[in-house]
Amino acid sequence: MGHKVLLHVREHTWLWVAGFAALGAIMAVLRLATPAAFSFMVIGVLIMLKSQGTDLLSIIAADPLAPDDEAEVPEAGTVAPRVQEPVP
Repeated sequence: MGHKVLLHVREHTWLWVAGFAALGAIMAVLRLATPAAFSFMVIGVLIMLKSQGTDLLSIIAADPLAPDDEAEVPEAGTVAPRVQEPVP
């Protein structure tokens, strides 16, 4: 499997959430507001993905341009070409 890091994140999501929470809290104490907010945003995304049951590997590994159903693709020659009428 080529996505060993993402597999690790999927198996240990709550440890990653705890780590980012600690990192965000430390950054907030150090008055680094923007990196702390980013850390808390990552926590929110991880919690949403985990609560939905979304697989982290499917987000990265799935081909977004693959057709969903091969039956929807028209066969060659079945669609009549559109002919433009001359403007008078």
